[in-house]
Amino acid sequence: MHALTCATRASASLALALALSASALALEEGKDEKSQLEACERDLCTILVKREAGSDLQCSLQKTWAGSKIKQGVEEKKLTWSLGDVRCSIKLQVRRQDMLDALGKPQFELKLATHKVQCDVEREKEVVPISVALTPRVQFKDGKAAKVWLGIGEIQAPAVVKGAIWTAAQLEDTFGVVHSDLIKEINRFVYERCPKRLAQ
Repeated sequence: MHALTCATRASASLALALALSASALALEEGKDEKSQLEACERDLCTILVKREAGSDLQCSLQKTWAGSKIKQGVEEKKLTWSLGDVRCSIKLQVRRQDMLDALGKPQFELKLATHKVQCDVEREKEVVPISVALTPRVQFKDGKAAKVWLGIGEIQAPAVVKGAIWTAAQLEDTFGVVHSDLIKEINRFVYERCPKRLAQ
């Protein structure tokens, strides 16, 4: 299972939800963001491709999205975005055996433990801290992702922002606003990107 994609896309999905007015304060990308993501991706690909016994996946990740990129993405989904940049972080933990079972069994539901996503979101002339609990689930059939749920739980944010996140989460889990894209990403990552990455 592409837990890394789920984590970053889930964070992005939270960002999509916040349809409020904002001006750009330009959150800068952290100096270690890229190296952290690459290291976690390498560890994850090793598990998914080699499918050997070993330790579970543990990564501390941070990702910054430019407001213009988010706006472009949400408009493709017929939504709106009027905030600025978003930076989210998560401490990702996934059991190795669960990932191996997801790829090796005829049917398997991969359930991640509850993870807390911490985000800073530009809004007007301030940066608003947001915390959201996620308990993602991914149903696999014949080794491929078939259904995904973000599993939004407790939200700590200003009331208007909290309401927007919850509404968007319900739209995603009920109507799959980014559902099909995420499934494609997971399967492409497992069967195309990871083998190529390890072959380099």
